[in-house]
Amino acid sequence: MESNKAVVVRKFGSYDALKVEQFRLPPLGDKVEVKVEYGGVNFADLYTRQGLMHNKELPFVLGMECVGTVSAIGEARTDLKVGQRVICYDYHCGMYREAVRVSPDKCYPLPDHISTEEGAGVFVNYLTAYFSLIELGNLKKDETVLILSCGGGVGWAATQLAKNIQGVTVVGTTGAEKHAEVQSNGVDVTLTLDDSFEGEVVKACPNGFDVILTNHAGAIYNFLQTRLKPLGRVVLIGANNMIQNDHKLSLFTFFKSWMATKNVRLIDLIVNNRVVTGLHLGTLIEKDCQKVRHALEKIFKMFEEGKLKVKIHSVHPMENVVEASRLLAERKNVGKVLICMK
Repeated sequence: MESNKAVVVRKFGSYDALKVEQFRLPPLGDKVEVKVEYGGVNFADLYTRQGLMHNKELPFVLGMECVGTVSAIGEARTDLKVGQRVICYDYHCGMYREAVRVSPDKCYPLPDHISTEEGAGVFVNYLTAYFSLIELGNLKKDETVLILSCGGGVGWAATQLAKNIQGVTVVGTTGAEKHAEVQSNGVDVTLTLDDSFEGEVVKACPNGFDVILTNHAGAIYNFLQTRLKPLGRVVLIGANNMIQNDHKLSLFTFFKSWMATKNVRLIDLIVNNRVVTGLHLGTLIEKDCQKVRHALEKIFKMFEEGKLKVKIHSVHPMENVVEASRLLAERKNVGKVLICMK
């Protein structure tokens, strides 16, 4: 059986769950083969390694997105060509390896005006930001948006998309050491998510927000709902605050956060004229892939027009996947962290 070098999860838990080793390749069959150059690191990869994202049969290859070049085409009916650069995405994982074999519907052609390295920072970050702010959040001219973790990959992308709408004010949270850098990306007001956050956010924006993009569940999420203006929208895209260390996530940790978030009272929504919603990019792709491809075309066009620019924090060889993962877990990155398979 064919194999190649990959980042393999053999148990759920800490960083020692990750091994770089030879792992079997599926038959080419009706798939296309892509020689991988870069993989994007996402918080969802941390959830998956720790055993929370979805049921996985061990062992498996980690990674939800990668970029590379089509190297072979099996029996699949496809417009893809050998030598064509593509983004590959599958939230069921399998992308952190030297070459992947995937169905053509998991491949997205990368236009010439975006480099391969930049392409590894586009798919998850900019699509998540686009559907959260533009589709679900319906962010409009002269509105105010609060973006939590504005220094991360999604937050960086969301800031750029927001500033492409006339008159939008962006308030963002990030570590104090990142304030200057996120301001250079367009954040108008920077806050730090610490013990004084609730008071500071009220002081910074006493009238509240039209849109809030949050990756925090629990008590923070409940508080953020109260900071919405009438007809305001809060979009939940994750529960990154559950990742506080490198240990396996326990059911107690998960349910503690869930119990603190679950009570969205319908009477509060009605009386306060507010919207609460959420986004899961992986299931959206499975249910409406054409909507995702159409949005990606819009994003590529904005890159071509110079309205968007990927921020790459750092690039790490496959063997340093633990270092790359730790950057996200410890919130030390500004922009996208990549793994290099070349």
